[in-house]
Formats: sequence, C-alpha cells, structure tokens
Amino acid sequence: MKILLSFIFISFLLSHTVEAQNLIKNSKFNAGVESWEVLLAEKSLPIKAQVIEHSQDYGSYGLADNYINTSFVELDATSAIQQKINTDNSDNYTLIFACAHRPNAGDKQLVVTANGTVIHTETIKNNAAVGSFKYINIYFNAPSSTTKLSFYAVSISGPDDQGILLTDVSCEKTAEINITNPVHRKKTH
Repeated sequence: MKILLSFIFISFLLSHTVEAQNLIKNSKFNAGVESWEVLLAEKSLPIKAQVIEHSQDYGSYGLADNYINTSFVELDATSAIQQKINTDNSDNYTLIFACAHRPNAGDKQLVVTANGTVIHTETIKNNAAVGSFKYINIYFNAPSSTTKLSFYAVSISGPDDQGILLTDVSCEKTAEINITNPVHRKKTH
C-alpha cells in the first residue's frame, strides 16, 4: 500500500509540473535591446556598431538557414548588455541562454556576471564552420533581492568588432525537492 501511494504521489508530481516564470524581459530580443541596458566602451559610436539585433540578416553572421527569423544580439569587445531582475536573497536560480560564434571571428570569451561576480566563462574557439546556437545552463545563488545579470565578450584573437551571438536568455528560480523525506511526519500505529 505504501509503495502504491508513493507511486501515485510521484505520478501526480510529474503530471502536474508548474512552469516557472522567466524573470528576463525581452529574452529573445524580439524587441531589439528593449529592457536591456547596453554598455558601450566608445559612447560616440552608434549602438548598432556594437549591439546588433537581427532576424532577417542571419546569413551575414554565418548562421545556418534554420535560424531564419531568429533575433539575437552580438556582443563584441566594446559592448555589454545587462538586466536587473528581482530575486530572493540566497535562493538558487537557473540561467539558460544560447550563444554562437561568428565564423572566422577569432577566439572569443563570453563572461556572465551576477552583481559583478563572474558566474560563468566560456571560451569559444575560432571556427570556419557555419554558426549554430548552443544552450548553456548556469546555476547561481542570488547575491541580493535585486540581481544584475551582465553578458560581455572578450576578444582573445581576431577582430574586436566581431563577437559572440546571444539569444533566448531565461532565468528562473531553481526548484528544490527533497525526495528522501518530502514531509517530515512521525509515524503512529
């Protein structure tokens, strides 16, 4: 009987999953860089020189045909984007995003920070192949009740004005389930 009840409970949990809320606004850059703060090393250059939102122009960035109508930003050595999100201090969060290289752009490093603390780095080696987006999952502990997530690229080699393509950014509170003892109850017989 106990096993049957456990099976029913686990089946219920699996069939009634609650979709977590994405804390990132304009996560797929469909509205350009709206809701994102754009940081530029050279303020006199127009934003499009550093952060470019495209959906129709995928081919000029070396992306495969299956990325037609995908909106993204390009982070190069002179630009960064960031967004503040509301978090619960010390709670765990999952940040997921997709990034791609530009063919023959040189070696680049993507850096992700939460309130100025590096939570992820990813070195993307130079490659002549057609670009494709790769999803990355990062788990971090919220440093405060407001967390500023920042993304920027470092140019290790190649042109500084060619960088890393970024899209589909999401951040959600990480679900925690204690499956060994979900309810602390004393048995009585």
